[in-house]
Amino acid sequence: MRSRLLLLALASTVALLAGNLAVADAATYPCSYGTPGRTPLVDDPPEGRPYEPGTEVLAPSERKARALTTANADGSRGFCECTRPRPWAEGLDLGAAASLRAAMVAKEQEAFANYARFGVPPEAVPVEARTIWLRTAWRSRDEQECLYSRFGPDWAARPGTSRHEFGFAIDLEDWGPASFGQDARLLRANGWCRTVPDEPWHYEYRPVLEFFGLGNRCVK
Repeated sequence: MRSRLLLLALASTVALLAGNLAVADAATYPCSYGTPGRTPLVDDPPEGRPYEPGTEVLAPSERKARALTTANADGSRGFCECTRPRPWAEGLDLGAAASLRAAMVAKEQEAFANYARFGVPPEAVPVEARTIWLRTAWRSRDEQECLYSRFGPDWAARPGTSRHEFGFAIDLEDWGPASFGQDARLLRANGWCRTVPDEPWHYEYRPVLEFFGLGNRCVK
């Protein structure tokens, strides 16, 4: 893992120094910023909460970790839609993926306790109550170029510099008041931290940040 992190550090350094990185032509993704005054990627209902195809036969305790990312969850990548749904662990740093699985186990245990108050046994707790959904996790360079072209530098990292591209950043689906902060709390307890004050959905894996000497990026 150390060798992989060093390679990522080198790639990130090169990208950060290259201030004139090529970005997809605006004509490729002719998107506006949307409704004036509306924050991109707000806590809107997702297009769906899908699991990997074929996992319907799995027990909920197994299926909970087989969720797909919820951005464009209907499988489309239509006009101005930058990302595609994928297994949330795809492309993630191995330690980051393991910590997310641990957070999901913790959520499952809390679900057991909550449902037990109403007499529901663990095996009957729905899989949705055990799952932590991510809007996006790892993103490809192509997807990051699309986001940068659509939202600009105020809302998207320059392609080649996003922590999503390096596999240690995620965007949480249920981050708002409606979720009572449960998923965010479980992420923080398992090594994740917020790093962008204006993006309460965005989390980065603290051990990787600290390995690069970037632990001070974490904010409350």
